[in-house]
Amino acid sequence: MKRYNQVIFLCTTNTLLSPLAEGIYRKNSPDWMPKVISRGLVVLFEEPIHPKVNVLLMQNGFDISGHNQSRQLVPEDIVEDTLVLTMTLQEKVKFIEDFQHEENVYTIGEFVGEDADMVNPGGSEDEKYKECFDELLLRVNKVIQKIEEQYWEE
Repeated sequence: MKRYNQVIFLCTTNTLLSPLAEGIYRKNSPDWMPKVISRGLVVLFEEPIHPKVNVLLMQNGFDISGHNQSRQLVPEDIVEDTLVLTMTLQEKVKFIEDFQHEENVYTIGEFVGEDADMVNPGGSEDEKYKECFDELLLRVNKVIQKIEEQYWEE
């Protein structure tokens, strides 16, 4: 297992799934864990984080202050030993094509041993956002657990 210096949660626009994952990671991971950021693959202009994401995060005690606008992934974001976790296989493929970088790149499902991509609830009822939040909460907590285990194995 590898030790990581940083975790990047990556989705297409950085307005829904990746900032949600970042907020969960920030709250649930110990201070000594690798730092975390979230970014988008296609951010043509900065947009606010989806309002339903902000509501879910606030209702559940998560904080992503300082990340209220979408951000484009740039090569400088990728430091040595960065773990890149995309929400879907399609985003993973696009990342590899665009950045010519394959090391430590997984879908969040692959990383935690699950097959399915995360489903973007954009445009759905509030219930679908809550279901997505619950699924992402489980997966991000598994990411944290897996990274913690890496630090204690030696």
